[in-house]
Amino acid sequence: MARIELRDCTIRFKDGLAGTGKLTSSPPSSGATTIPIDTVVLNTVDTDQIPIGARFTVAGENTTQTHVVLTRTPTSGATTSFTCSPALGAGTYVEDGTVTFAPQELEIKIGDGNVTYTEHKEYQYLLDRGDLDTVREGNEVPMDVKLDCVYEHITTGTSETISPMDAIKGVGSAAEWVSSSSDLCEPYAVDLEVEHEPSCGVTQDETTLFPDFRPDTKEVNFKDATISVSGKCNATEPVVSRI
Repeated sequence: MARIELRDCTIRFKDGLAGTGKLTSSPPSSGATTIPIDTVVLNTVDTDQIPIGARFTVAGENTTQTHVVLTRTPTSGATTSFTCSPALGAGTYVEDGTVTFAPQELEIKIGDGNVTYTEHKEYQYLLDRGDLDTVREGNEVPMDVKLDCVYEHITTGTSETISPMDAIKGVGSAAEWVSSSSDLCEPYAVDLEVEHEPSCGVTQDETTLFPDFRPDTKEVNFKDATISVSGKCNATEPVVSRI
């Protein structure tokens, strides 16, 4: 069995943004960085306001690629246009072409940290006249997840990307992130996704998804320059896939 090297692992913090929009009657052309849009329907509190940092694809692009929203017009209320990076590639863009929005995400390497998780199982051991007889499953127990990483910044400044702590709490530059939970009345949560990509050999890539993670404790150690976050997922076990 191959040994997992942390330098080959990447962790992503992902929110629950989803929805679509339509290009206007004056659609953009190849190379454009400004996208005019209408009929925006998102799963956000303000359903027609596109979050800064939203990731999206555009129907008609010859080679599908993911773009990121940089600015929006107007800054509040229904979005009528936004700027993006990278620019649109070659393609045919038409009125009412679909713009599909995907979860916002932050990606970091975990070579200088670690991710651990613990699954729990509850069993009821039933007796028959004092003797062990049968076993039944008890209540489901949420999975525990712990993330340790090197301390750099707790919050985001003017030049860094979103910090992990901001993403986990949904504040600062991640204030417009959408909870990964399908029930937006529940407390804010994010999906944690760990991808292991072996740098050598023929071992398959493996992705481990920890859905709806909510932190219980956040510990910052200035002396050791580390941040430790522990919490639970609204799931009993991770979702693991290989390609």
